[in-house]
Amino acid sequence: MRRLIAVVVILALLGFGTSRAIDWWNFNVNTPMTTTSHSVSFHIDPGETPTQIGNDLYNLRLIRSTIAFDLYTRLNDAGPKFQAGAFVLNTNMSLSQIVTALQHGRPDEKTITFPEGFPLFYQAQKVDQKNLRQVTGADYLRAARDPALAQKYSFLPQAASGDFPYEGYLFPDTYLVDPTAGSAGLVRAQLDQFDVVFGSDWRAQIAQATAARPKEDMRTIVILASMVDREANNKTSTDRGNVCSVYYNRLREGMTLGVDATLLYALHRLTPEPTAAELDLDSPYNTRKHAGLPPGPISNPGKAALAACINPPTTSFLFYFTDKQGMTHFETNEADFEADKQKYGLSGS
Repeated sequence: MRRLIAVVVILALLGFGTSRAIDWWNFNVNTPMTTTSHSVSFHIDPGETPTQIGNDLYNLRLIRSTIAFDLYTRLNDAGPKFQAGAFVLNTNMSLSQIVTALQHGRPDEKTITFPEGFPLFYQAQKVDQKNLRQVTGADYLRAARDPALAQKYSFLPQAASGDFPYEGYLFPDTYLVDPTAGSAGLVRAQLDQFDVVFGSDWRAQIAQATAARPKEDMRTIVILASMVDREANNKTSTDRGNVCSVYYNRLREGMTLGVDATLLYALHRLTPEPTAAELDLDSPYNTRKHAGLPPGPISNPGKAALAACINPPTTSFLFYFTDKQGMTHFETNEADFEADKQKYGLSGS
């Protein structure tokens, strides 16, 4: 009887261990590090071993276990199939998906990263700086003006005008540039990513008013977020949200927005701050002179700025400024605003 009990216990332990091993394997191989989408540029050098590749993936927090990566690549004979070249991976990819992706690299492809909150003319400069094969900044700007894009992407303004009618929708992220697809392929990739980020959940949210903002359309959110990304000195969710709350509060009060970044956009530069003469410029982008929003977005905002304007906090702030230490101060009245500027000083002064 005792022997029978011992056998049953051993079998149970083996079964438990096998079950735990299977759970570990499935978790490491089939479960992404996160469900949040974040592009990560990755490169495999010629001659790099699977072990080195696994360590690089682990250090970038794209996989949980180098042991699982090594076992999976050996079982699937994937190591010899890894391609040298550039890749754009994502934090929401599983280990198995990453291994598949790394077998389909192209050595003539490169990656490019567009930072959040910069206008198209700056993004075109980034394209030129990368020396991308068959893709130039001028070609990129031409592709970004193509009126046929509005027929393919329903979220684009259908009657947009100006030099860059789709400013604001060329989503900043890391992209793999295929020279055979050219600038048009890069622009489509950015628009596709915007469509993913500003998905159905967000579109449903903006159709409902909140305590901090009225019911909105996508265009308004993109314009506000484009200003937030240019103006929020501290790239935190709190500062972004507070900056957007200032815009909503001023619009509600019938005040001009007074955002110098909108005038700089009309002047086709990022810095320095507008001169006294420029502040008197009669441009629809001069939000010191003209009430309401500027005619269109002034940059291509990132996910954080868009989220801040979809769900801004409820505040009474009407003013903000950045001090010499880079801290942003928010005020509810002009007297405190002027007093704190004198106390802390202005950034750049």
